[in-house]
Amino acid sequence: MKKIKKVIILVIIFALCFGTLTGCGKNEEVQVDTGDTTSAEQSKDTKEDEIQMDKEQVFRYSDNSDITGLNPMLNTTAPDNGVHNFVLETLVSEVTDEKGNTIIKPAAAEDWKVTPDGTVYTFKIREDAVWSDGVPVTANDFLFTFRTMATPEVGSTNAWLFDGIIVNFGESLYNDGTNPEYNKKPEDIGVKVIDDKTIEFTLVKPYGYFLDLLTGAKPVRQDKYEEWGTGYGSSIDKVVMNGPFLLESWDQNVQMTFVKNEKYWGASDVKLQKIERKLIQDPATAAQALISGDIDVVGARDTEWIDLINADGRFDMSLTPGNAPEFFGFNCSNKYFKNPKIRLAFSLAFDREKYVEDLRNGKAEPLYSMMPSVINVGEIPYMERTNGKNEVIKDLLKQYPDPKALLIEGLKEEGFDPDPAKMDVSYVTRGTTEYSKKSAEWLLQQWKEKLGVEIKIDMIEWNVMWDRVHAGDYDICTSGWGPYYNDPNGLLELYEPVNGYFNSDKSGWSGPDADKFAEILAKASNSPDNQERAELFVEAEKILVGTAVIVPTYTASSTFFTAKYVKNYHFNSISGVDYTKVYISGR
Repeated sequence: MKKIKKVIILVIIFALCFGTLTGCGKNEEVQVDTGDTTSAEQSKDTKEDEIQMDKEQVFRYSDNSDITGLNPMLNTTAPDNGVHNFVLETLVSEVTDEKGNTIIKPAAAEDWKVTPDGTVYTFKIREDAVWSDGVPVTANDFLFTFRTMATPEVGSTNAWLFDGIIVNFGESLYNDGTNPEYNKKPEDIGVKVIDDKTIEFTLVKPYGYFLDLLTGAKPVRQDKYEEWGTGYGSSIDKVVMNGPFLLESWDQNVQMTFVKNEKYWGASDVKLQKIERKLIQDPATAAQALISGDIDVVGARDTEWIDLINADGRFDMSLTPGNAPEFFGFNCSNKYFKNPKIRLAFSLAFDREKYVEDLRNGKAEPLYSMMPSVINVGEIPYMERTNGKNEVIKDLLKQYPDPKALLIEGLKEEGFDPDPAKMDVSYVTRGTTEYSKKSAEWLLQQWKEKLGVEIKIDMIEWNVMWDRVHAGDYDICTSGWGPYYNDPNGLLELYEPVNGYFNSDKSGWSGPDADKFAEILAKASNSPDNQERAELFVEAEKILVGTAVIVPTYTASSTFFTAKYVKNYHFNSISGVDYTKVYISGR
């Protein structure tokens, strides 16, 4: 895979995790056996005859950026994606259920089948799925979409998602005529039309998160894409839509207005008649807009605004954990930190709950695993699927109640003076902000009290820190990462010793443990069974986190307020709101 492209996009995806959360879809039973429950096992929606809805069904929200366009091939910023989720529907939809969990739901495809080996997915497209001009949505629309994404000259910004996933996709995407390994054409990718309403995907190997990736491939229709060329998606009259809503007006840098798509296959279940997306860049102005009734939901960071909105009483507050873990890592080739006992002593010698309370004002989720609670394996949260066994640090805290004794034992093993005060250790920060300084000093105090070690703090800008990490020039570094798909592999693969972003050259981690870790990830990547994969991921965490190659600390939480009259509005940091279920009652 093209690593540089991935790193750039990861920054964009990380931003998306904290941007506007949108989504669409309809919940139906899916006959797929991957070790998951089916969508039919989710709790049933409230019956329409049991709810009281306002006559005016209008939902209003704000974003701080306008979109770049309506072409899903090229316009894939966080604001773009949010709008595309209203007006463009791909085969499946990733939304949040009433419990706050991420689920995959049928969308343009009414159902799908997966072969026992997990490598072939066959989707049946709905007979009543149509474009906004009444033309039926067909398998050829998706074939054209994926072939266009795999065309190098197009420069599709989401295409990298399927490199190494769909057969021959990367070999076509990166075919510039100079590398014999990339010598395929878009017609060679593993996407095939079976009939007008059936499309088949062939994968390189099982990928338990393939459905999650599909949500990043919004369709374009060939005749219109070829007719409008580079102008596709530049304005309302140069895009065809197939989502639950249609873009009615677009006043750039002011407001976008969406109306219910009466031709949408699930229109009878969509309750909102209109959605207004307002552009408000200043957080204080957005908070005031919520209080005055100009918008119905807002994210707030400022403590004063949070307290003010809370005291108002007309809004529900939710604290939503992020999907991007914060952690610090050791240079495992360092004279001290090549010893896992020394690393582990540092990992166990600070209170994560206290960290969150002191440094994040309680607005974060302490991590005892590399995985935040919102990460799934298939449609089931990783933590739930493993019964909490992934939180390996909790077991280690019980096993080693005295981290200083563990540190002294490690120092002796390496032939050093057993007095921790004589250690020479530096900690590089990821920036020079007040928070970076405060958090580093907090850790310094914890390690001094619990271990008797006084570390040196090296305050440097984040880009300089990354340069030093790349060069292996550090003792302890602070870091964080936003995965580009919802699966533990999206984070664990960072430390794959050969191909990971934090490979052996950067982390200094090599030897039997690193080799075993790579073997486990490889085994998990070849399993079509999500329960088996989850158990393998726990084994991988017992090595990576259990020997403290990295030390998870927390994942930040975001505070949101929603007007009480907005019903069925559920979201998390990974998946969007299912706007087909949202309605207004009692504005």
